Amino acid sequence: MTGRSAPAAAAAAAPEERGGTRTTDPLARPAVERADPRLMIDDVLAQPAHLRDALDLLDEVELPRGEFPGGLVVCGVGGSGLAGDVTAAIIGPRARRPIQTVRGYRPQPWVDPGTFVFCPSYSGNTDITLEYLTAAHAAGAAVVGLTSGGRLAEFAGRQGLPLVRVPAGFQPRAVTSYSIVTALRCAAAAGAGPDLRGEVAEAADFLDELVREWGPESPADSLAKSLARDLHGTAVVAYGSGPTAAVAHRWKTQLNETGKHLAFSSEVLEADHHELCVWDHLDEPARWSALFLEDRVDQHPRAVRRMELTAELIAGTGAPTRWISARGETRTQRLLSLVLLADFVSVYTAALSGVDPSEIALISRLNQLIG
Repeated sequence: MTGRSAPAAAAAAAPEERGGTRTTDPLARPAVERADPRLMIDDVLAQPAHLRDALDLLDEVELPRGEFPGGLVVCGVGGSGLAGDVTAAIIGPRARRPIQTVRGYRPQPWVDPGTFVFCPSYSGNTDITLEYLTAAHAAGAAVVGLTSGGRLAEFAGRQGLPLVRVPAGFQPRAVTSYSIVTALRCAAAAGAGPDLRGEVAEAADFLDELVREWGPESPADSLAKSLARDLHGTAVVAYGSGPTAAVAHRWKTQLNETGKHLAFSSEVLEADHHELCVWDHLDEPARWSALFLEDRVDQHPRAVRRMELTAELIAGTGAPTRWISARGETRTQRLLSLVLLADFVSVYTAALSGVDPSEIALISRLNQLIG
């Protein structure tokens, strides 16, 4: 679990001035900004705008057309890889061909001219994505890239590959929305799923409402702020099932990278056959939290029942549990609502710990060592 210094803790808990009155909200904007000098909170607030901007950018890119019986492969790591998982979850039962996410250097043996490959790398210098893209292109696959620059942009320019150029200057995880929208459009171009441009636009409008409900100007007891306070000081396991499994992984990675918080993710149907045993043997169960991500519209009823029973059993061990329901009318709205909530909670968790949500010193060091 992440610790913090006494001064940072005191600063995060200090009352704030608001309209001549004092408030004890430790997650009011001034308190968040003290731990967040590069204002990642504003990047979270901008997610609806990112969705709209991505739609506009893609209107200017000519994607490959043709027959792609191999479906869509998304090669990426971090937020880029998550985009493939979320895309598959959003399309769900509407998929007409395979949609797969790959986190590795080498294409599968079946990647060929009948496969559509999307390779997002925000920096353009991710060695995993670059090597996969180069090999997939050599195998004759239809390849589309996404980046803010770097070697990926240079390679795409030399080879005449379609490229989505996204704005520079962000942390990669802060602009995952661009990769999700592009992956959805690539799925449509590959014949792997329907064209969901209208659904994405509606989701952007819906997220505007949630930004107001969960943002730093929201009440101290808003869902995002109360979740951050509940999770603070505990290790977290985020559980999903079916379409929410991909979003559970987003909760884990955002709490890790943004919140500097020990967190894991798991799928209930699998975890019930082994991982569940661990909860009954923790030395300090109160120092762990279990989150359950629910979408009753899209999850199998028996899967939901398993989640309910699993939550009851874990709560019985003395570990805190929280049940989080997806919001929205469409599948896209519901899953993106859970993504947005994870991003708010991770920034708020960092603020409570007095750590900079943008700092990634060890990741940067590893990338330097890899070269």
